[in-house]
Parts: sequence; C-alpha cells; structure tokens
Amino acid sequence: MKNNIRIIQLIAVLALTPVYLAINQKVPTLSAYQNIMLLCTLGAFGMMIAQFWLTRSKRIGLSEVPTVIIIRYHRFIGIIAGGFLLLHPLLIVARRFWVVESDPISNLRLLIHSPALRPAVAAWIVLAFLVLLSSSRIHRKVRFQNWRQMHGMLSVAFIILASWHIISVGRHSNMAMSVFWIVLCVSSTAPLIISWLPKLYIKHRVKSINS
Repeated sequence: MKNNIRIIQLIAVLALTPVYLAINQKVPTLSAYQNIMLLCTLGAFGMMIAQFWLTRSKRIGLSEVPTVIIIRYHRFIGIIAGGFLLLHPLLIVARRFWVVESDPISNLRLLIHSPALRPAVAAWIVLAFLVLLSSSRIHRKVRFQNWRQMHGMLSVAFIILASWHIISVGRHSNMAMSVFWIVLCVSSTAPLIISWLPKLYIKHRVKSINS
C-alpha cells in the first residue's frame, strides 16, 4: 500500500503541477468544455512524462517498489494518458459539432496542415506508433534489449515534439509554463539519452575495427 501511495504521489505531482500553473493564468477560453479539455491535456502529458521517472524508480527513492508494480503503473498510464492524447485533436474540435461555428472536419484539416502544428502532427504519429507497438504482440517477437531501446527512442521523440508543440502554440505557454516544460522535458529525457552514448560509442568502435 505504501509503495502505491508513493507512486501515485509522483504521478499526481507531475500531472497536477501544469494544471495548477494553467489555472492560475486565467487564460480566457471559448467555453468550459474547451478549458477542461486543455487542462486534461496538460495533466495527461504530465502523466506521460512521469513514465520516465517511474523507469528510474531506484534513483528517486522508490527502490523498494517491486518491478511488477512499476510495470503495472507504466502500462496503465500509457493506456489512459496515451489514449487521451491520441484523441486530443478530435476533442479540441468536438465542440464545433454541437455549436454552429464552422465545419469541425474542415477545421481539423486546416489545423493538421498548419506549419505551426507540424511538431504536434509528428508527435501524434510517434505516439500512435508507440501505443500500437506497445499494445500489440509485435514487441514480444523482438529481443527485449532491442525493444527497450526502440521504445525509449520513440518515447523521447514524442516528449520532445509534444513539448515543442505546447511551448510554441499552447494556449497556456507563458514564460513560467515554458520553463516548467523545458526543465521537465530535459530532466526526464536526458538521463536516458546519456545512457545510450556508451552503447553508441561501442557500436561505432566495433564498426571501425571491422571496416
């Protein structure tokens, strides 16, 4: 029970902090629905970043938590937060289905083709690929180490692209929020990227020797 509480506390901090910062901005929105969707999106993205901290549980004071529990939370967050973020584009324009403003489908197409939203489109594609591979049995046919590295690379790519999107065009992207996402993105992904450097160096040396 204690282990569960500590994990939930970690997830709650990373999910609710951006929501708290956004609420304090008092940014005007078109409707309560839009405001709720934006806040839920920030919370879901914070939960996705929490995934990186869960994988480093032994380094953040969760060394006593069994791996099976960490994996259980990892999968749960991936399904809930990842699934919500995949629906994010549709949820943002969904209000237009019951409010006569413009064609929601046309609006979504304009958003997708907007140059400013290219990082968001790329992040969505990476996330869709990540969720598809994780939820299927394809990864079971791949060597664990290869799958782990591919899973990590896709996750890092998604976090960087999504952070770029939130900072550049997010409705709540003021200075405080931008600094928060940059610090959180770097502190979450940097340790994983750094851990790859020795392996990449060894592979480079082996190729050099063989050539």
